[in-house]
Amino acid sequence: MQEEKDYIQREIQRLTLLLRKLIGKALGIKSNDFEQGMQNIESDLKDEFDLTLRDISEMEESELTEKINGLNEQHLEKLAELINAVAENSQNDFGKEIARRGIVILNYLDNNSKTFSFERMELKNTLQQWL
Repeated sequence: MQEEKDYIQREIQRLTLLLRKLIGKALGIKSNDFEQGMQNIESDLKDEFDLTLRDISEMEESELTEKINGLNEQHLEKLAELINAVAENSQNDFGKEIARRGIVILNYLDNNSKTFSFERMELKNTLQQWL
């Protein structure tokens, strides 16, 4: 039983580190290399979460809520940070759509988390700027 808990904790930490790495990549994307940078990020997300930012941007809010239900809170927060970094660097409608979905994720966290987060509130305000 303890081994299972340790394994689960290691997986949570591994995926959190991956999301942090992807946030760094997204923040480093130059406007002339946006598509290539996005392909790298999308590939990593697809491999680990079976989900891409493009998928997220095209989902209805209810479908997204179903998809993220049960995911780790830290992962969802990092996913919202990644979405913010991508929306900030996006020069088209994709940035607006993905920012809307980031707000959906943060609203989901606010409604389902037992803790209030000023960081989430700030991130939500930042995402609203990209709309």
